[in-house]
Amino acid sequence: NEVEIMVFYLDLKNGDDTYRAYYGVNVAKVLKIMRMPEQVMTPPEASHPAVLGAFHFKDRGKIVPLVGLARYLREMRVPNDEQKVIVTEFNQVMTAFLVSGITRIHRLSWNDIGKPDRLTDRYSDNAFTGVVKLEGQIVFILDLEKVVLDLNPQAAKAFFGVKIEAKADHSVRVLHVDDQQLVRRMVKKALEQDAAFSVDSAESGADALEQLRRRAAEARDKGVALTGLVNVVVTDVEMPVMDGFTLCRTIKEDPELKVLPVFLFSSLITEETRHRAESVRCGGQFPTPQTEAMAKDIISQLAAMCLQQ
Repeated sequence: NEVEIMVFYLDLKNGDDTYRAYYGVNVAKVLKIMRMPEQVMTPPEASHPAVLGAFHFKDRGKIVPLVGLARYLREMRVPNDEQKVIVTEFNQVMTAFLVSGITRIHRLSWNDIGKPDRLTDRYSDNAFTGVVKLEGQIVFILDLEKVVLDLNPQAAKAFFGVKIEAKADHSVRVLHVDDQQLVRRMVKKALEQDAAFSVDSAESGADALEQLRRRAAEARDKGVALTGLVNVVVTDVEMPVMDGFTLCRTIKEDPELKVLPVFLFSSLITEETRHRAESVRCGGQFPTPQTEAMAKDIISQLAAMCLQQ
């Protein structure tokens, strides 16, 4: 239930004054911290006003877009000599962010990270996935997936345009867990292209457990199997309060819920996450937006379970 968060800051204008705001990202998504590239190519027309240009990232031999994070957050950054560029990678997409400076890395429990309140969500346009107090400072955990989709409309179209070719021959009831509303909508829309799939959503691990325990109680009252009300759980990994690994372990340790297969669906799939997923008896894991592969595996696992019964 732990995560390493790299904290950085932006020095921002507030009228005639300057203030320092602190943000964090999962270290697993950071490729490199570097100085401002000497050459930044300015495209004739950027897809978003926060895209400052692009540069040649020599470590990978690729052209990487450079994003002014302050501009994305609709703030005005005060230039300084300590500015840094954070190069990130997830979902096989590399993006660089210009920030004012880096502080340090903190190892935290997801229990320590809270969910932003509604006012913060409205102010930031849901740009943050969590909030935590570190060394006396409020740190907002940046939702990189949301930022990248906002910056690249074509990527968002690809997310929502996923075609599910897998066909289920019987009803499949899915509980999908993700703290990001955008991803919840995407998964529901993608899976429900096949009328056999019906998707309910939960915005946190705690919310998911509450829903599952209600269904288990309902199944007992009706004298039916839990799998008659829900067949499978699909969950994100990175979530405030309770992450996907903890949710999976809790389900598998529950005498009533353990019958349900659990799949991880996240932008953060690495060898380390594969080992951790196996340790909590996860049924499979898929990087977003591989919805079709996930649907096929769900169908095959459910079919195998039916044969065993």
